[in-house]
Amino acid sequence: MDDWRIVKKYNEAFLKFRQEEVIDMDKKQLPKLHFTVYRLEDRLKELNGVVPTNRESSYYIAFIRKGAGVKTIGFTRFPIVDNMLMIIPPRAIHGGAYSSPDYAGYVVGFSIEYFLDNRFPRQLITDKLIFKRSLRPYLVLDVDQGCKVQAIFEQLLQEHLHPENPHGHSEMIALRILELMITCDRLFADSNLIEEGVIYPEVVDRFNDLLEKYFSTKHSVTFYAGALNMHPNTLNSLVKKHTGRSAKDVILSRVVMEAKYYLTHSSLSVKEIAHRVGFGDPNYFSYFFRRATQQSPGDIVKLKTK
Repeated sequence: MDDWRIVKKYNEAFLKFRQEEVIDMDKKQLPKLHFTVYRLEDRLKELNGVVPTNRESSYYIAFIRKGAGVKTIGFTRFPIVDNMLMIIPPRAIHGGAYSSPDYAGYVVGFSIEYFLDNRFPRQLITDKLIFKRSLRPYLVLDVDQGCKVQAIFEQLLQEHLHPENPHGHSEMIALRILELMITCDRLFADSNLIEEGVIYPEVVDRFNDLLEKYFSTKHSVTFYAGALNMHPNTLNSLVKKHTGRSAKDVILSRVVMEAKYYLTHSSLSVKEIAHRVGFGDPNYFSYFFRRATQQSPGDIVKLKTK
């Protein structure tokens, strides 16, 4: 199945499941999308400019050439403006709505498997600073920067839709994506949004990947250390060395972030949210949340309604 037909399937899923608080695209039995690139205006016409809140395991980079609206990526909510670069890491909750009818831009989505299939090493993706979850997920570019990013997207589209030569087609697309990622890394670094040289070792990245997969059900360091074939104390030491926090703190912070998202962006009850983040007892969840944030879940809900 070609990627545009898969994108159509994704749009159909967005429309079918848009009443869900967060659509988990990985659980909707959709065909696997290893790579896609498209013009924003082409994709969103069917959705009336609205992307329902969703998450999936692909990487996404978007460039908004022009438009206005509101976007949420993770726990960050921000206005959409012209010349905006947006980064969506795998499994990050995101959604948005365009209030202007003349929005335009580009989106590229890809999986790790696309690069592995083309004999590119995994580290080319995982070492990119733009996909670190601590990074602010957007950047407003100046005119020259915007033109540079737009040119890469146009080259990607050209290679994808109208290649001059079919030989090495997939490898050339992978190279164009890599060029885009490196350009984005440089733009974010030049804007002082990331510290140069802050690259986590592979084991910390693997821990973060496991955490994204299991944080809603597994809260113990022992589980993650076992999955990584190391002692819990070793994992704690490594994570603290490279993040400044223990593995346990990172796990609990991820649970709190997810809970805060649902408390502020959904109509779910505290009991339902507790269940979603791995607590069978809502009273214990409330105790855990208050201890971690000095606020009760109810306090967060009240702030939302003000």
